[in-house]
Amino acid sequence: MVAPTVEGIDLFKIAGRSISGWIPSLKTGTTLRQPFCSQLEERLLLWLDYHPQVKNYARGDIGPQFATTYRLPTPKHAPFAIGYTFEDKPHHYLPDVVGTLTNGKPFIAEAGMEDDKRGDRNLAKAEAARRLARFQRGVFWIGTERTLTKRRHYNLVFLHARRKTFPAFADISVALQEVWPWGEMAPVCEVASRLEHKFPATLVEAAIWKVVGDSAAQGHLLVDLEQFTLDRTLPLALLPPDAPPLVPDPLPDTLEPLPTQEVATISRTPLALVPSPTFDASRLPEPQ
Repeated sequence: MVAPTVEGIDLFKIAGRSISGWIPSLKTGTTLRQPFCSQLEERLLLWLDYHPQVKNYARGDIGPQFATTYRLPTPKHAPFAIGYTFEDKPHHYLPDVVGTLTNGKPFIAEAGMEDDKRGDRNLAKAEAARRLARFQRGVFWIGTERTLTKRRHYNLVFLHARRKTFPAFADISVALQEVWPWGEMAPVCEVASRLEHKFPATLVEAAIWKVVGDSAAQGHLLVDLEQFTLDRTLPLALLPPDAPPLVPDPLPDTLEPLPTQEVATISRTPLALVPSPTFDASRLPEPQ
């Protein structure tokens, strides 16, 4: 089912006027640019970056030429071509992302608008990817505008922008552990006030948000990113490093059937006549 001779695509050429760019992935411990060519692909990449059970990931649809042009490491097994049959003819397609979970099993992930993913050809592609993932004892994920929610994405963007380190971070993070015990629910503004007498306020808050972001990537941030919007007044809690990670709800491997809408029917039953007294026209007055 895998045809390694297929050439990869140039993401930014096919993107055209759509949203395209890079996210600085921190999944492997070093910053690695990951390209995207749609808003949903960007959401998928960041969702993977903050999934504690994802060990690493890479684009499955680029090849050595694209990687060389943009100075990217060449992904292993890329382009990752998957064979499928459509209208009785063999084809292949290149998934958006491939990677490895922390248990060593592979995964394949796709992102796109739900209406588009319900097209006959895309359903055939998804079925081929799903079969391949199951054969390899891995998983297949489909992310759409319903499952890759805007609120979670905005929260992850907020945290991702605050994970850069700085010279004073190491000292502040040590002091932070003393004033913010594991599991204590407290807003960032309150935690910051506990250290404002020891370090500059701006550095204290920057260090807190970096710790929160790092904890989120490890699955140790206790707050519902689907329900709440992060800010300095929202109560948060951090779990200890040895705690089991909190895992987001998995993306589906199939699209659920659309809910059927009941259509009101018009009854063709003839109207029943209402019984009433008969009328004798002979009793009308004669015309003058």
